[in-house]
Amino acid sequence: MNENNPLNRLLVSDSQDVNKEELANLLEPYVFINKDSKSFDFSSKFHGLPTHADRILIIFAAVKARHIILQTEDRITPSEIIKMEVAAEGSIKGTLKRLSDDGEIKADKGKYYLPNYKIPKLVEHFKSFNK
Repeated sequence: MNENNPLNRLLVSDSQDVNKEELANLLEPYVFINKDSKSFDFSSKFHGLPTHADRILIIFAAVKARHIILQTEDRITPSEIIKMEVAAEGSIKGTLKRLSDDGEIKADKGKYYLPNYKIPKLVEHFKSFNK
């Protein structure tokens, strides 16, 4: 591949490296990962996020972080999110469909995940909430 080709800037990969510092800074106001149970502990700031989509995107980023540090799966099912009781079941399913249709998350065999290349966009989105 020609390194000087400006079109190369358009190439992304689900497996590209994650900026761990950026991901930690994104998540720290909203969620912590319990090292023993591998479950999430959500802060009041998380529950104060304005939309279901915002809360679900933070969950996907947290799943990514948990995957990196605890070697768990980086995909999650709708029922796993529903069990977290962050929104009503119908709202979660509708939001997952909308986020998937919009390309914000990806679906694979009934499980959803956040592509690595989407994390910088997520960081930008949440910067306005942390001022």
